[in-house]
Amino acid sequence: MTRDLHPYDNVERRYRHGDGTRSEGYEVVAEVLGLPEPPPGELLFDLSFFSGGIGVLDRLAISVPADPALWSSVVTSLRCRTPEEASAEESWLEQLMWLLTAGKEETPVRHAAVGFINRERREFQTECMATNRILFGYESDVNDWVALWGDDSRLNYLGYSQG
Repeated sequence: MTRDLHPYDNVERRYRHGDGTRSEGYEVVAEVLGLPEPPPGELLFDLSFFSGGIGVLDRLAISVPADPALWSSVVTSLRCRTPEEASAEESWLEQLMWLLTAGKEETPVRHAAVGFINRERREFQTECMATNRILFGYESDVNDWVALWGDDSRLNYLGYSQG
């Protein structure tokens, strides 16, 4: 079931794993990740959707148990690419590096990605390490981005949209 998370009514829609009734939040997690149903196991999330007079402002954080099949499904659904793949596309790399470093430093893209994710992640999400799987939504930039990181047992998602 697809729900309208942006009805432009100046109301924040918030879903958190600590809420008393989590079933709707689980469905929204699945929708955000592009999955037909919520993954099994402990889902941790804090999702904030707002739309109204200022436009859209979404701040999304998810951490879910994962396996290689879940990773593959989410990466395909969200059209994600590794930092190294971004390096092959000069115009996107420029936008991605601006997001990761705010134009302040010259650093390898993977190192910049780790620093950015660790600054932005929520407490319930695992720390990002250079050895993790790290991916970004294709053409992520300062106004609209998705970051994924983790390993074969855990997938972490951060998303931001301002438009």
